[in-house]
Amino acid sequence: MIRQATVGVAALVSAVALASCYSTGDGVAPPLDAFYYPVGLAVSEGGNVLYVANADFDLQYNGGTLQSYDLALIRRHTVLTIANPNDPNLPLIRPGTPGTRCPDVIPQKKTDDPNQRQPLGETCAPPVDSRFYWRQGVVIGAFATDLQVLRCEKAPTTTSERLGREAPCAGQGTRLFVPVRGNASLTWADIDRDDPTKPPPADRGAAYGPFRIGCGAEGNGGRCDLGHQAGRSDEPGNTRNVSLPGEPFGMAVSQDGAHAVVAHQTETKSSLFSTGFSAVDATARGATALKWVLDGVTVGGNSVAAVPHDRALECTPDAPCTAEPPRAAFLQTSRAINGVDLLRLYPDEGKRFPGSVNASPTLSRPFLVREGTVPVVANASGLDSRGIVVDRTPRLACKAKVRANPPPTAAETAAKIEACAKLPARVFIANRSPSSLVLGELGALENGAYNPDRLRIFGNLPLTVGPSRLYLAPIVDKDGRYALRLFIVCFDSATVFVYDPDTDRVENVIRTAPGPFALAFDPFDMEDVAAQAEVQTDPSFPDPRAPGAGVRRYRFAYLASFTNSFIQVIDLDDSRTPKTTFENIVFTLGNPTVPKGAK
Repeated sequence: MIRQATVGVAALVSAVALASCYSTGDGVAPPLDAFYYPVGLAVSEGGNVLYVANADFDLQYNGGTLQSYDLALIRRHTVLTIANPNDPNLPLIRPGTPGTRCPDVIPQKKTDDPNQRQPLGETCAPPVDSRFYWRQGVVIGAFATDLQVLRCEKAPTTTSERLGREAPCAGQGTRLFVPVRGNASLTWADIDRDDPTKPPPADRGAAYGPFRIGCGAEGNGGRCDLGHQAGRSDEPGNTRNVSLPGEPFGMAVSQDGAHAVVAHQTETKSSLFSTGFSAVDATARGATALKWVLDGVTVGGNSVAAVPHDRALECTPDAPCTAEPPRAAFLQTSRAINGVDLLRLYPDEGKRFPGSVNASPTLSRPFLVREGTVPVVANASGLDSRGIVVDRTPRLACKAKVRANPPPTAAETAAKIEACAKLPARVFIANRSPSSLVLGELGALENGAYNPDRLRIFGNLPLTVGPSRLYLAPIVDKDGRYALRLFIVCFDSATVFVYDPDTDRVENVIRTAPGPFALAFDPFDMEDVAAQAEVQTDPSFPDPRAPGAGVRRYRFAYLASFTNSFIQVIDLDDSRTPKTTFENIVFTLGNPTVPKGAK
């Protein structure tokens, strides 16, 4: 059933004409230890580091920044704030009255000036000095749009791996990617793999590998060097000598981690990069490089999502394929038309599956093909789609149940697992015409055969104005277990909708500071989320509100305010009492700052 949506169209602040004309020049260097129009957040694999990309949106400086923060300490101080917002151990910017607790009823007006509205979140989460947690910063180009840490899956090599849990690839968690519009690049940096059992040292000045952002800045005046700004025609690995088009915006990494696709807001083009990691050689690690520029895609490219091809249907040496498995594919949204493009990756790298007879080319020259456009028919016009995510937890949950209670024979188990792998994945799209969440599904039988890339749009859910980015992540339910939610960031209306995909209902609408832009979460495994596993606690990290209990390893979400240049922390644990902080802002990292042009 198609539901009516609330009308409301607003332009995302990030679209400006100056972006492709920016030059670094010799202007004022940006502050390395302060937020300035944060547009991207990423959490390290072990949960000890928060990485932040800042855009320098109003060109006050000669570039943006990429930073690392001590997230382990931020989490500990967030828990202290929940227990007592004026704890003397917190680096408060404006200290309050010692011993004052968070009231059950939050005041709407300032206690010292009833004519002024109380800043959102500050009663129970007064701002703390973000510099206390800052550990490193490097300069990048202006107008960054996103920040992603490499996440990918290891291809199965045996039947046991093919039917088992998903496994991360060798490069996971060791590289950051930032699309940058100012210098038309995909800027990248290497980071150390983060071990969750080895938190950062208590000494804030001590060395800790995952804090380091490796982009050649040490020998380049603190700015990421050209070798870490992929997109130049003369860069090593750019075998076609092509240049990155202007306005790179959304991006996605392929399922195997070997490639990335970048959309362009003002071009009919999409760009293909090699990430520097090999899907077949775990020891291979090279520079990120532009490989191909596809023309003829829909203008106004915004967000990209990799199509998940289930490993249960993959080829392995002990279970060879009779036909080639599907090649990697991507879904790309557009701000200009009512459709979603399907892009196909052709690796052009010789042997890519057991039994292949393809000859290996002299040069590695992968390319993209646009295979079609699926119209967004569930809305009045369907124009202006922003974020897109694909949810395959129905498949993962089905397989988990089969593995927990396997049939009598291995053949029956394999058949049931393969049937689970063919269940439709859920697709969610943020659309602004009218403002709504568009619902779809991916994967279906077509002409008697299973097509994992068949997209069907069938409904929508009304939202407030300005839906922009979507994030799939869990909450901790009242029983202490993972429960999947979709977080919908609405930039214009300063809200985050929390949607339960299993019940098809909005669970909550979180009011935020102006201009919410990017979200990140404590680390979690989607297999655990699909199975609704219990969220483990950390016994070395006591919870002041629950004597004798540790804080859950998955607990918080981190939200960047683009407009006021700070970060808010949201509590996602519904298992603790009292529950007044659940899905509310509980920590304010940095001093909310009104843009200079608005003063």
